[in-house]
Amino acid sequence: MRGSSVAKGVLLTAGGAICWGFSGTCAQLLMDIYGVPLAWNVCVRLVFASLLYLVFCTATHRDELLCLLKQPRELGRLLAFSIFGVLLVQVCYQGCISVSNAGTATVFERCGLILIMLITCVKARRAPMRRELLGVVLAIVGTICIATKGNLGMLAIPAEALMWGAASACALVFYTMMPVHLLERWGSVVTTTVSMTMAAIIANAVVQPWNMHVEVTPGIVAAMAALVIVGTFFAYLLFLQGVKLAGPMRAGLVGSIEPVAAMAFSTLWLGTPITPFDIAGCALIVIMVLLVTQREEKTSREVDLSSGDAQPVEVKLSVEGAQAADSEPSDKSAQTPKVELSGKAAKPIFK
Repeated sequence: MRGSSVAKGVLLTAGGAICWGFSGTCAQLLMDIYGVPLAWNVCVRLVFASLLYLVFCTATHRDELLCLLKQPRELGRLLAFSIFGVLLVQVCYQGCISVSNAGTATVFERCGLILIMLITCVKARRAPMRRELLGVVLAIVGTICIATKGNLGMLAIPAEALMWGAASACALVFYTMMPVHLLERWGSVVTTTVSMTMAAIIANAVVQPWNMHVEVTPGIVAAMAALVIVGTFFAYLLFLQGVKLAGPMRAGLVGSIEPVAAMAFSTLWLGTPITPFDIAGCALIVIMVLLVTQREEKTSREVDLSSGDAQPVEVKLSVEGAQAADSEPSDKSAQTPKVELSGKAAKPIFK
């Protein structure tokens, strides 16, 4: 069951990353073709996506949502995730683009995978495994190929870009690892609904997009609808469910398929040309996804490579031929106990 859950989590994470790649193409269309300001785009996107989530969550998880709203401590955790996860990822990434370029910002964000791996290993009290190290290297090198088209001179790193880039890497860690407890307790639908709604309220209160002049045309409405439904609603829902099933380490690595999807959508939709470095980067990331999807050989103590959590072992002891406690055993020699091992925790059972 665990292996099938991990495989499902990888597929869901990949689906979420592909939806994010689509959202990047929609955002590029809105900003470059229709001249929509970035801040207005982010705020309107969050508002309509949160409304969509609220309708969906009320229809499918009404009881869980009402229960969560009565627990201030859990709401505090969700507020932290909304600020340091949902909002910080977007703000830091766009901030890095504003002082450098999209390639530099993408590479910095993917460097957060190194931090995710280190934190995962520290929590599990183990060294990084070769498969994890290779997966991180493939993800980062593949991202560099796609982001720079082979021109490393695009990775201009002034001091301000370094600051934004470091914050972007940390934001990826927050977004990937912070909601683990919330996802286990409340599920991806409720967690995403509340965190997205909080992020929408905060962003709109700070930016106040209603003071910006944007002439809404049918083209903008269509692109925004695609951005909200596919690039936000399904993207966040699928990715966070993938984190829950596959663990933050695998989910973070598989999320690197986002630049591949963005490149594909940009080529098919906007006519952006493909270079040999794009193909090489895609190949490296696909190899990485296949690598992290494979299952490791398990020992008797089964360890989840994504989270480092070990499943306890059930030990059953049985002594054949044992006499009743109040009777004198006819044979003074000790009986040989039988030890049975299984994957579930239980108290010792004596037969």
